[in-house]
Amino acid sequence: MKNDMIVMGKIVSTHGVRGSFKIVIYSQCERDFFSYKNHFEIEKKFIDIKKKFKKENVLICESSTVKNKEEALDLVGKFITINQKHLKKNTSEDYFHKDLLGCKVFDKYGKNLGKIKAIHNFGAGDLLELDSGYPFMIRFADIKKSDINLKKKIIIINNLND
Repeated sequence: MKNDMIVMGKIVSTHGVRGSFKIVIYSQCERDFFSYKNHFEIEKKFIDIKKKFKKENVLICESSTVKNKEEALDLVGKFITINQKHLKKNTSEDYFHKDLLGCKVFDKYGKNLGKIKAIHNFGAGDLLELDSGYPFMIRFADIKKSDINLKKKIIIINNLND
């Protein structure tokens, strides 16, 4: 069965004694994260999330369904998800990471380097991991938008070192 849920963030710990909790978000910014607030779920149950403030790299939030620290503790380690049908694209040329998974990657000479099996970000930008044992990750920032063909599920890498 296909998983239609997209992970938007993770509850990483509680904050205080009144049921607040800390969230690490997986979107580019808070505005993008909260644009989906009417669709947030945890384990297939709707949850309303309201930001109280930001502290370092986490958001301190609360929910009307979480009344105390014990209830917040039950959420620690759980993912905040939305159904992919709620994802918004600004233009027909926009895409999401999930759209790139499974794309075949070729170098500029037409050599098949493998398929994208994962996209990672360790803090310095997105990296593509291939399934073929290709020895390097590919910096997504080095790929031109014109070299991505989602209809054919093909990406051409024109700037690999020979």
